[in-house]
Amino acid sequence: MTSLTRRGALLGVGGALAMPHIARAQTTALKVSLNAPFDGSNAAFFLADQKGYYAKAGLQCQFDSSGGAVESSTRVGSGVYDFAFTDINVLTEFDARNPDHAASDVFMLYYRSPLCAISFRKAGITKPADLAGRTLGAAQTDGAYRLFPAFCKQTALDPGSVKWKTVDLRLRETLLLRGDVDAILGFDSTSYFNLVRAGAKPDDIAFLYYSDFGMPLYSNSLAASKKMIEGSPDVVKRFVAASAQGWRDAIADPLVAITALQKKDGLIDVKLEVDKLNWVIRKQIVTDESRAHGLGGVDPDRLARSLAIVKDAFDLPSVPSPGIVFNPGFLPPEDQRRLPA
Repeated sequence: MTSLTRRGALLGVGGALAMPHIARAQTTALKVSLNAPFDGSNAAFFLADQKGYYAKAGLQCQFDSSGGAVESSTRVGSGVYDFAFTDINVLTEFDARNPDHAASDVFMLYYRSPLCAISFRKAGITKPADLAGRTLGAAQTDGAYRLFPAFCKQTALDPGSVKWKTVDLRLRETLLLRGDVDAILGFDSTSYFNLVRAGAKPDDIAFLYYSDFGMPLYSNSLAASKKMIEGSPDVVKRFVAASAQGWRDAIADPLVAITALQKKDGLIDVKLEVDKLNWVIRKQIVTDESRAHGLGGVDPDRLARSLAIVKDAFDLPSVPSPGIVFNPGFLPPEDQRRLPA
C-alpha cells in the first residue's frame, strides 16, 4: 500500500474500546453473518477477535460464512443473526418488504460499490451496450444480480436482451473460465481473485463497474438486527467499536489480518488473500469521502440518491426512511474512526 502506512495502527484502541470498568456477570454471545466465505474481505473481524477486542467489550462472537448479500441480509433481518456484514442496498430491499423486521446498517465500510460485470478482454465488453445479446452468469443470492435491473435502467440496456445462467456463488467463475458465459456479475475482488487462483492472467480480466454509470451506491457495511437495536443498544455500540478497531488495524497492516484469517482457515493462500484485502482497501474503502470523514458514516444526500435507485431497481412502493436504512447513533467518535495515517 502506498497511501497508508502501518504505523499508528493501534492509535485509539483504548478510546475505541474504552468502557466503564463494570463487572459483567456474563459475556454476551452474538451470531454474526459474514458477506461471503471466509476470505480477505472479512479477515478484519477475525483480527479483532484474536486481538481480544470483542472479549474486552464483553462479547463472544460466532462468525459464519454466507452465500452472499441476500443470505446475510435475510439472516440479520429475520433476527436469526444479531449482526451481518452485508450490502446496504440488498438489506434495504429486505427492510422495504419486511418493515416489521427492519434491520439497520450501523457502520459503513465500502464507500465505492464493487458491483460489476466481469469478463475477459477478448470478449470486447467495454460499455453496457456490449452486454446486449450476451450470456451472463450470476448467483441469485448476490447483490450484483439483484441490482442488475437498476444498472439496465441507468444505462438504457434492455434487460430482455441478456441471457442468463444462474449458479451457486462458488461456481460463478467456473462458468466464465469454461466459456459457458460471456461475463459474470459480482464483486470485483471476489471474482478477480477466484479467477486468478484458477489460472487466469490478471491482464486478461476486465471490469464494467456499476458505479461508473450513474449508480453512486454505498455497499458493504455492518448491520444490526431490529432486536439488537431496540433491546441491546449498548451491545451494538460495543460490537461496532470493536469491529471498527479491527478494521483500522487491518487497513494499517493487511498481513496481520490475513494471519488471523489463516488461524481460522489454514488452507488459505496467504499471498492471494493479502492481495485481496489490499484490493478492497484501495478500491472500496479508501475514497475521498472516507479520507475526509473517517470510516463508518454516510453522506445523507448520497444515501438518498442511492435509495431512489434501489426503490426503482426492486420496484418497491417505498423504501424505509434514511434513518432506518442507516442508523448513525452507534458510531464511535470520529477520531476513533479515522483511517490510519
